[in-house]
Amino acid sequence: MQDGKKLLFDSFWSSSGWSYNEITDEVFQTCIEQGYMFDPPEIITHDEYMKKLAEVVKNIDPKDVADAFLYSLSTRALEYRSALGSYWYAAAVPEHEWPDDKTYHCPVCGWHKWSDNDRKRHRGYNVLNFERYKWGGVRHTKGHYALFDLEQFLLLPKVKPTDEDIKLFAEILDCAAQMNPDKKVGELQKIITSKKIIKSNKSEMQILLDILGICGILSSPENPCYADRFVDTYGRDPVEYKNDYAYPTNRWRASDGINTDRLNIVFQGYDVLKDKQ
Repeated sequence: MQDGKKLLFDSFWSSSGWSYNEITDEVFQTCIEQGYMFDPPEIITHDEYMKKLAEVVKNIDPKDVADAFLYSLSTRALEYRSALGSYWYAAAVPEHEWPDDKTYHCPVCGWHKWSDNDRKRHRGYNVLNFERYKWGGVRHTKGHYALFDLEQFLLLPKVKPTDEDIKLFAEILDCAAQMNPDKKVGELQKIITSKKIIKSNKSEMQILLDILGICGILSSPENPCYADRFVDTYGRDPVEYKNDYAYPTNRWRASDGINTDRLNIVFQGYDVLKDKQ
């Protein structure tokens, strides 16, 4: 039988980048059977989405997503890395209503109302799953991705990080202390990548640093993570025009350092990390 993950990648990516190759019935069915592609998403209301999001967060132990993130560092199993960002975003989404059912997007939580176009094979859950496996997610602060990502996370076998994973994470965090105070997250990415601490590339490392911002490790009192002060979609843009990072990573400076309070909350129980602070 053909490898569903390879078929998923071949459907969206080539050596030159994004490539939307035809998803035949045979490819689609193989990927569905192996859990890499999905039927068109169910169209639900904003209120239904909020209930689903609250339920999935309730069913996840934050220790499991921390373990999964650490596990991904040595294995490069990026589907495990993604959940950390989605969980801490979803857990922070405040109760709210979005009464305008004619609008496809909620500016508070980033909920997205699926359209007919989203129900095509190259859209919907299929492109989200590709991003999840390819980079460890991209749209963690978009409601539809966070819900999908966490639902898929619950289907994965639980994993435990090794001592090597914890050491790798400590080395990544240590890189922030090697920067000039005025430097931004792009410089941090360059340092980590140049040291080859983990097998990665620029895009994967950018997402990893975005996730560390979402959960609060790369944040500051002025621009805290969502758990400390929830920011709607209108307040997340970077200060600079040329900045591809997500909030609050896109406003982090080396002078902000590592938020050790959030580090201890998100990775509670990992004494090795505390020793590195």
